[in-house]
Amino acid sequence: METVTVAQYLARRLAELGVEHLFGVPGDFSLTLLDHVLAEGRQQWVGSPNELNAGYAADGYARTRGMAAVVTTFGVGELSAIDAVAGAYAENVPLVQITGAPPTALAEQGALVHHTLGDGDFGRFARAYAEVTAAGAVLTPDDTGSRIDEVLATALRELRPVYLAIPVDVATAAIPAPVAPLPAAVADPGAVAEFRRYAADLLAGADSAALVAGHLVERADAVGALARLVDAAASPVVALTSGRGAIDPADPRFVGVYCGAIGAKPAILAVDTADVVIEAGTLMADAVTGMFSHRDDPARTIHLGVRTATVAGRTIEGVPFATALEALTGLVDGARLRRELPDAVAADPEPGDALDQETLWAHLGHWFPRGHRLVTDIGTAFWGAAGTMLPTGTDVVAQPVWSSIGYALPASLGCAVADPGRRPVLVIGDGAAQMTVQELSTLARLPQPPVVVVVDNSGYTIERALQSPRAVYNDVAPWDWCALVRAFAPGIDLITTAPATPAELDAALAEAAAAPDRLALLHVRTDPLDLPAGLRGLADKHRGR
Repeated sequence: METVTVAQYLARRLAELGVEHLFGVPGDFSLTLLDHVLAEGRQQWVGSPNELNAGYAADGYARTRGMAAVVTTFGVGELSAIDAVAGAYAENVPLVQITGAPPTALAEQGALVHHTLGDGDFGRFARAYAEVTAAGAVLTPDDTGSRIDEVLATALRELRPVYLAIPVDVATAAIPAPVAPLPAAVADPGAVAEFRRYAADLLAGADSAALVAGHLVERADAVGALARLVDAAASPVVALTSGRGAIDPADPRFVGVYCGAIGAKPAILAVDTADVVIEAGTLMADAVTGMFSHRDDPARTIHLGVRTATVAGRTIEGVPFATALEALTGLVDGARLRRELPDAVAADPEPGDALDQETLWAHLGHWFPRGHRLVTDIGTAFWGAAGTMLPTGTDVVAQPVWSSIGYALPASLGCAVADPGRRPVLVIGDGAAQMTVQELSTLARLPQPPVVVVVDNSGYTIERALQSPRAVYNDVAPWDWCALVRAFAPGIDLITTAPATPAELDAALAEAAAAPDRLALLHVRTDPLDLPAGLRGLADKHRGR
């Protein structure tokens, strides 16, 4: 039987899951672990200026690859990353936070070492992570391989982040090499039969249906399975703002982005007039439902979750998402559902003469290259994107549930590293970008760097929209973004420009598209109170709560 170190074992398991890169910041307690993992030759190191950025980058990577890993040191490092891990939990992103921990003997002694609180309690940070992960372990030399397998399998089964703390001495301990693959999620046959029965009963009394596609479709790698369900149902399908990549916008059944009462009118009509609503992998949080202005009718709804399915208010455990999609496809294929569609999807806004939010997004929508990936922060960029039609093969990476501003900039790094063939187009407000700006230095050095559009509206315009539009706390200091990115990337050939008119914007986008090996940063200024239509609608709903 082959023997490997714990670090080698982990490297091999991560490679099985498609993890070819490690994001993070080194620290003395993680150095031995990193040396042994990287010596295995299965992962490459992608360093970030700070651990929060590394966590966001791992999140973007996992949304593309299905799994990711971020490595930090004990205490100071892992706590810096915990916000990103919490966001991954909220958004069903499977990744593993790997902490290099102090040697086991020091922890057992309660030694007063650095990166602790000086009280001898070495378990505080693992307990903190227990609140934002689906599973976790502080490894010991006993049963280490099985513990790693158990934690990683949970991440895949639950589509949530997990936590592994590996003490310095455990990282080099010898254990048997992995042999069998990680166990896959298994459906409960009785639960699946129960789901079929309840769903068939509900569909039997329906003349029409509408499908609502959410974020789990992409997380569960189920885009193809959803397409088969859409074909079988031949009913209108809408996408939540969190699930833009779940359905091909060119599909004749697609009728727009649904965000409650502030979404596309054909999408609202399709959902509101259906006898049955099928929610495929949705999480109906406030930001994706227009402040809960969506149709909420449990008695006429089928909802498919990660491992549960709910039919007319009855929740059935043990029905994995992919299994539920397959079962439902067979049921709707035999249902006699009405097949009319609402009017065509609303067109993009027409470009104007000034470079305001509406014109910016009209031009971005017309220019956007097929197959690229749009990465947006939760502010004006997210709501501008929500009202913009994108070409086939394009998805949107955003964080509407956790809504941690600054997420998108390092997340675009993870997306770019995970799939170099799909160039990210990052659109981010100046306030959000100031949170995580250091990652521009990493982005600029990629072989296929993104296009970065900084929408400079002098602060937090989404907060201005919600309350106190002229409050001083929503202002941020002005930065020279073109000069800044050049300072972060000395000696690197960049494209930097500050378009002030629609024609200049078009020229800048064309130049960026023609140079896929150069980071392009476009500094676009808009009025602090200029709002995309979707954000105006959200603000109205917020104030009316």
